[in-house]
Amino acid sequence: MSASQDPSVAPQLLPVSGAELRRDPALHEAVRRVGQRVGVDFTDDERVRGELKRGREALAGTGSATAGPGCLALLLVIVAAGLAVADQISPPLAVHRTALLAGAGACGVLAVAALVWAVVRWQRARKDPVFAAYREVLALARAHGLTLTHVPDWLVGKTDASSKPAYPLPEVAPVGAARGATPPGAPDSPRGSGDARLPRKPAEVAEWEREQAAGTGGWHLEGGFLLLAAGGGGAFWAYTSGTPVGYAAPALAVPAAVAVWVAGVRRGSRSARLREAAVAYIAQLKAAQDQGVALPELSPQLARLLEEDDGTGTPAS
Repeated sequence: MSASQDPSVAPQLLPVSGAELRRDPALHEAVRRVGQRVGVDFTDDERVRGELKRGREALAGTGSATAGPGCLALLLVIVAAGLAVADQISPPLAVHRTALLAGAGACGVLAVAALVWAVVRWQRARKDPVFAAYREVLALARAHGLTLTHVPDWLVGKTDASSKPAYPLPEVAPVGAARGATPPGAPDSPRGSGDARLPRKPAEVAEWEREQAAGTGGWHLEGGFLLLAAGGGGAFWAYTSGTPVGYAAPALAVPAAVAVWVAGVRRGSRSARLREAAVAYIAQLKAAQDQGVALPELSPQLARLLEEDDGTGTPAS
């Protein structure tokens, strides 16, 4: 199901659109030269989306370059360990100990080979010339004063929002810096193309961002079970000590747990509604970007939402 059909999936938003890259002739020429080296037109938005999807699938998630070989290596290690101790678990197998150890050794060698294979595939994907060229394109765009909506974590080798990039965007001197001029900055208001305008951020999206930044919620399920456990403990104490007052604990704990769970369901529904508003806002931004509107930098919360949905229009596995 595509992002346009599924309100829970954020559509793919480019760091910078081809229209923006073409707007500055000097930048367009620099991007064209970079693209010629790898045979990719980085001003073609659909082509860039396809390359970003390929990179995301190769470098992150369960479909990454390391997922298959890594799972195979883990399976081989488990088999090797089982073969190594099989004769101790089942004494009749002791007569085959040599064969079992040989099998365990073979599985161990294959596991190492699978790990090497995974590392080689990951390194090959990481050093893909197209992705390196696109990092250069983004650096050029930033140097020419364009604002990047976001930089995908996988593209720069970040494992999470707080980690440092393993292969950051290359350093490019801001345009005009060599002549002592003031480097171009982001426009006060994002530029439009024709009648296209930047969509206004809804209040629901701002509320969702504040909620995500605060990290609130998520304790209702655990809190309900703790209340039930406390009620059960009170009933057990009443039974073992012969104190009838302890039976009041479950009578109080069960309604309280239900109330907490109901509050959690309501909060979850509200959070889901706010998240859908954020996804819809990203869809509006994508539509504006497709029409050539220059977008501002996304908030960390919206950028994380793109990472969760893997930036390709499908939920990350």
